[in-house]
Amino acid sequence: MLTIVMYRLHTLIALVVVVLPLRAAANPLPYDVVGHYPHSTALFTQGLELFHGQLFESSGLYGHSKVIARPFPEGSTAPEESTETLRGVTLDKSLFAEGLTFHRGRLYLLTWRAGQLLEIDPERFALLRRHAYKGQGWGICYHSRRDLFAMSDGSDEIQWRRTSDFSLVDTLTITGAGNYQHLNELECHGDYILANQWKQPYLLVIDARSGEVVSQLDLSALIPEGLHQEAVLNGIAYDARDDTWLVTGKLWPKIYRIRFTLPVLETAKSAAKAG
Repeated sequence: MLTIVMYRLHTLIALVVVVLPLRAAANPLPYDVVGHYPHSTALFTQGLELFHGQLFESSGLYGHSKVIARPFPEGSTAPEESTETLRGVTLDKSLFAEGLTFHRGRLYLLTWRAGQLLEIDPERFALLRRHAYKGQGWGICYHSRRDLFAMSDGSDEIQWRRTSDFSLVDTLTITGAGNYQHLNELECHGDYILANQWKQPYLLVIDARSGEVVSQLDLSALIPEGLHQEAVLNGIAYDARDDTWLVTGKLWPKIYRIRFTLPVLETAKSAAKAG
């Protein structure tokens, strides 16, 4: 059962030094940090999404899982979070919240091992439907060009699923210069899927048609020092208002706004040459 609540967030886990495994970035993509915002260090961030001027965020862990929303500004800085403007819903203790996305004005929230996709009214945070799936749920985004959900399950594959009943249509193996196991939070954008990889400091830029990692951003410079070992990079949201991206991590004190230029995909290059 879902219960609507207002939150006063507190730190969940003691702070220790984090050591992240690094590997050389193939096809590195430069970016600029153009702003930052406060972020509660109590949030075990799983999904991040902008919708109608509100920032929606899912936070995991059994017994602590929730989805919250707050007004989110344009520009480089924002005031501290206020419990007066924070809305949200807690999940049953048996559910571990994972990635989230929007489709036709409804919020869709994955659960980790329960095999349930929760369809939620984002205004009242009322549960509308449950959709069943097999395996684990990690990240999700709505791919408008295919009119399908893209879902990660902790492997190196993306699952394409129908928006009507969440049934499986196809799978896409992610390929490139690295090992792409543990794909996590996803953000669909045109012919791209941007993905976090669990316990890696890179933002992967994937060609959603072929599965190839065409570039990646090294965000290790944004990782806060002295946090818990599980305080890893996770959370991507595109802001169409100014063509920037919001990124954060589990238990991080900040959300960063970054700007970068996505690489031109091969078919687009070929079309440009032919023209």
